[in-house]
Amino acid sequence: MAQTPAEKIHAVEKPHAHYDHPVDVVVDPNLTKAQKRIALDALEQDARQLATASDEGMAGGEPTGLHDVLAAKDALNLPPAEIPAAAALQSLQAKLPQVEGTAAHAPVKQAIEAIHAATAALGSAKP
Repeated sequence: MAQTPAEKIHAVEKPHAHYDHPVDVVVDPNLTKAQKRIALDALEQDARQLATASDEGMAGGEPTGLHDVLAAKDALNLPPAEIPAAAALQSLQAKLPQVEGTAAHAPVKQAIEAIHAATAALGSAKP
């Protein structure tokens, strides 16, 4: 669904309020690449501040998400045709710890391995 200009601005300035995961910013068709960079920069700044607070004993030990933000920023630099696979991979990798010990763990892990294999195969098939 198309966003209003005000919604776009809010999504870029306050990405935590609009996206569950940094990779969601990367695949949002409503934002330009520049807007995605700004939103990811905001998420990175928040994650770094959380890490600093955690290091100083001021946080509750929650994960910072910095790794996910940096991976999303890397995905943004990929050729457009490679972004969906990278986004799917990042999303599955983020879910893997959440499904540890459940029936979903094995299929999620297999999906991650399949994406890695497909990406490697496609990369070696390039002229």
